[in-house]
Amino acid sequence: MRYFTIFVAALAAFVAACSDSATESMVYNAGVSRELAEWRKATMTNVCYELRFDLIDDVGRVAIAFDVEAPQEVVIDFRNTALVRSVEGMQYRLENEHIVIPSSDIRAGHNEVVVLFDVDYQSLNSNPDFVYTLLVPDRARTLFPCFDQPDMKARYSLSLVIPEQWVAVSNTAVCNDSVADGRREVTFAMTEPLSTYLFSFVAGRLQHTTYDNGRHSFTAYYRETDPKRLAQLDTIFAQVAASLEWLEEYTDIAYPFAKYDLIMLPGFQYGGMEHTGATLYNDAQMFLGDNPTLDEELRRTQLIAHETAHMWFGDYVTMEWFDDVWTKEIFANYFAARMTEPLFPNINHRLNRLKTYTQAAYNEDRTSGRTAIRQELDNLNNAGLIYGQIIYNKAPIVMDKIVEIMGDEPFRKGIQEYLRTYAYDNASWGDLVAILDKYCDEDLATFSRAWVEEARMPIIEMTYSDEGCYIGDRESAWRQRYNCYVVREDGGEAIVEVDTEAVLADADVVIPNIDGRGYGLFVLPRKSMSWMMQNIANIEDELMRQSMVIMLNEMYEQRNNAQLPEEAQRHPLGAREWLDFLLDYLPKEQNYLIASTLNGYLARPMLEAGGPEDEARLLQIAVTHDNTSLCRRLKMTLAAVVRSEDVVANLYDTWLRASDTTLNESDYMTLACELAVRLPEHYDQIYNIQLERITNPDRRAQFEFVMRGAHPDAEVRDAVFESLMEPANRRPEPWAATLLGYLNHSLRQESAQKYIYPALDILCEVQRTGDIFFPRNWAGALLGSHTTAVARQEVERFFKDNPDFPKLLKNKVLQSMWLLESR
Repeated sequence: MRYFTIFVAALAAFVAACSDSATESMVYNAGVSRELAEWRKATMTNVCYELRFDLIDDVGRVAIAFDVEAPQEVVIDFRNTALVRSVEGMQYRLENEHIVIPSSDIRAGHNEVVVLFDVDYQSLNSNPDFVYTLLVPDRARTLFPCFDQPDMKARYSLSLVIPEQWVAVSNTAVCNDSVADGRREVTFAMTEPLSTYLFSFVAGRLQHTTYDNGRHSFTAYYRETDPKRLAQLDTIFAQVAASLEWLEEYTDIAYPFAKYDLIMLPGFQYGGMEHTGATLYNDAQMFLGDNPTLDEELRRTQLIAHETAHMWFGDYVTMEWFDDVWTKEIFANYFAARMTEPLFPNINHRLNRLKTYTQAAYNEDRTSGRTAIRQELDNLNNAGLIYGQIIYNKAPIVMDKIVEIMGDEPFRKGIQEYLRTYAYDNASWGDLVAILDKYCDEDLATFSRAWVEEARMPIIEMTYSDEGCYIGDRESAWRQRYNCYVVREDGGEAIVEVDTEAVLADADVVIPNIDGRGYGLFVLPRKSMSWMMQNIANIEDELMRQSMVIMLNEMYEQRNNAQLPEEAQRHPLGAREWLDFLLDYLPKEQNYLIASTLNGYLARPMLEAGGPEDEARLLQIAVTHDNTSLCRRLKMTLAAVVRSEDVVANLYDTWLRASDTTLNESDYMTLACELAVRLPEHYDQIYNIQLERITNPDRRAQFEFVMRGAHPDAEVRDAVFESLMEPANRRPEPWAATLLGYLNHSLRQESAQKYIYPALDILCEVQRTGDIFFPRNWAGALLGSHTTAVARQEVERFFKDNPDFPKLLKNKVLQSMWLLESR
């Protein structure tokens, strides 16, 4: 029986019994409250939307069809009610982001409400050459009147009127395309049942290429002009096909939608978005520049696999409410990792999962803004704030643990039953656990409460004594297994599996979690840390080396954590010691993924403790390391932290002559911005030369937009910052976040401190007008480079002045200010 069955039946009976006056007196909050959503789900069925958008005359029309058992008030979501032109043949009132139709105009059985409205291009992601929808999680109601909740799946038919030179793509195939008087009208076939956030269309000046392997056919739409980048389409197509076929085989369910097309757009807010039949991708993550690193190639493959997995997990079966949004992301990332494995047979995929998921989850889970995987959500207008590293990267780690408990084949059978049971429907996490429980002997509900419901990063203690070494998490509900490497007192060695906690007798040195299965802060005694740093280069096991590097970095990051045992606080891993280790170990590490991890850890200790000699040393490693992809990454890290005149001059010479063939166009654009901060007298020269080098119009626009943040004149930067107070000037959002980051560059902290309070003061508006990742990216760009006491005081002053600041939004700030918190 479904989770809400009894509740919904009772609610339906209650609503049917309500008088008109009782129903019409209900006050609905802005957004989509859970109360409103549950009421509609209980009383309305067979929803269908017939949509028409005239993007020349800027007029929209929607006919919303639905069935009800008895006359009742109907509440339709539409955020900007001032755009409503009319509701045909019905009375209506506009109230708190809703169009309310009285019960007197609704009859038992089938109904249709037709609304005419003005098109809001702010919600349509408008660009002079293209427009696109991005409606997750509750943005459909900003574009057209609808019942904007994930559990009211509906069918959609769509017509678009666009300029004659444009093309259009939507969830289904084109069934009519006509041109007259410079206007093109495109009509699309009706969709399968979809949640509102999955409805999509794109229109504009786009090129396209079609792929057909005899089993699947799909088309890519794009604006890229570089022939070398376009040559990557063959790889992209092959990986989409491989992902589809892997999922069809694993789930035993054929691709469940009409088509699979992909659209790659400049400045797209996310890596990708899983609209059925019209999946959107950020073009920079799909069309890689020259000399792509293994990280970039893996990220593209995993991105494709992630969005493709959503076709089954998220689109075919959708969560009931966005507090369970992680249930689609956990599957997407978990299966993305598995789908990537056969496409890269020569890499250690367990190592890559550790690098990809564990470290990203730690970055958020160690902060005071940490959250549980599952978070409470009373209104969908806050649903975007649920997203973060916890649901994207900690959740797949939890899924790995579930599979370890169940076994691969029972897990697969449970997943197949889940998909068959809730096909084209909605399900909760409880529904999934109930099915998986049938294939598992252990108590998944207790496991779920510990790993899913609690906002905690496990702390695994290690204590040496005469009895040996104690290791474990004293909160036993956080059960997990991992292997430890033990050096005995007699010189012998052993690998011992620990299940939650253990005492390892006769242990001289213990290195925990060598297989990376454990998750949390492993509190390493000085004896273990010293052994690891002295011996890591001689360890053959790549996975063990990767896990050791991550654990050591966490000891550096959390060296001021008051929860650490007294011994760990007396002997912390400081910035100077950590930097020396990284610079010493980097030249010796030949595994690219591990070396890439080391590179990712360099920036903070370089800024905290580095000097001219360290920068010269890093430059030497960057030009001599055997792996050219790593050399490219190291040079860009150096560009972000460099302060010494000699190394700045070296990088400037490299940029001016464009002499380094390991760097690509995007690298040179970034290098230009970094050099402009450090060489203000050369700003105009750097700007003009770099702009002249860029031929693609979209990348030229990006460089012009972002480079303003590096301007030498503080008054100009102040004016640029002030412009970001207007929503229209914060698009494209990835560009705006990068711009804000340069305005708050680590070398300009003193002049940028005045930005902190006003930028936090508009964060609620940033959340209201932006997409799901923008509030976190905004806060990160604002605070991520600040290290001073004044900066911290500004944040504290803001929170003191705003005691009722929304908790979910406050968490995004706290997640972004780790450099300030950890000092």
